[in-house]
Amino acid sequence: MKRSEIIEVLKKDRDKLSEAMQAANKRLAKAPDGYVRIVRHGKGYQFYLRESGQDKSGTYMPTSQFAKAVKLIQKRYDEQIRSAAARQVTAIDRFLREYDPQSLKSIYASLHEVRREHIEPAEISDEEYARRWQEEEYRHKTFSEDTAEHYTGKGERVRSKSEVMIADALSKANIPYRYECPLRLGNAVVHPDFTVLRSSDREIVYWEHFGMMDDPEYCHKALQKIRLYEKCGIYPGIRLIITMETSYLPINLTVIGDAIRTYCS
Repeated sequence: MKRSEIIEVLKKDRDKLSEAMQAANKRLAKAPDGYVRIVRHGKGYQFYLRESGQDKSGTYMPTSQFAKAVKLIQKRYDEQIRSAAARQVTAIDRFLREYDPQSLKSIYASLHEVRREHIEPAEISDEEYARRWQEEEYRHKTFSEDTAEHYTGKGERVRSKSEVMIADALSKANIPYRYECPLRLGNAVVHPDFTVLRSSDREIVYWEHFGMMDDPEYCHKALQKIRLYEKCGIYPGIRLIITMETSYLPINLTVIGDAIRTYCS
């Protein structure tokens, strides 16, 4: 889960807790005075009205006062809910106020470049992490002589016009990626079209574009490849982006942009 998503979940939890507190307060405003003590009696229970906290025994409540006993039971529950919710809201507010995911990175970034050269940082900035990741060497698939030549805006050779669109869109969004970087899945080695570094949480996401889905044999191999990813714990919509097209339904920049915003940012 991204840090931004964690913060968003906490904010939503805070809102739910606040709503629970407000609902409890409304019920408490109408609740009768006192508390109820419940005592087992034979196969059933008896209720006793305690006028205050010092009243340990209370006064027996006959059946005619059953509705009041129920309200007092609800009252005690609402008091506990209000107290517990208030503590949780305070804890969330304190966390959101004090939490700074950039604190360690900012120390390193604030140092003079000479000092940075001689330090092994506890945590580097997302930009520095991405730079180092992109500089790591790898061996991508080779191109056969009869493969059509397509080049991205930064001069990188890819296999199709659609991959040019994806690569250029990633570059425009400043999303680090590797083209056809080898990946071991079980006993097999595959080359995802794009291996993407999601800088927000430094998670690796794989992007497979299947460009000839109107070809039955190609479609069958594509499904086999997806199953291999799933077998190794890499699932579509989580760490695997899948885009497809046919000769009658080509991919477009809207689809690519939506995928980048949803899975890569």
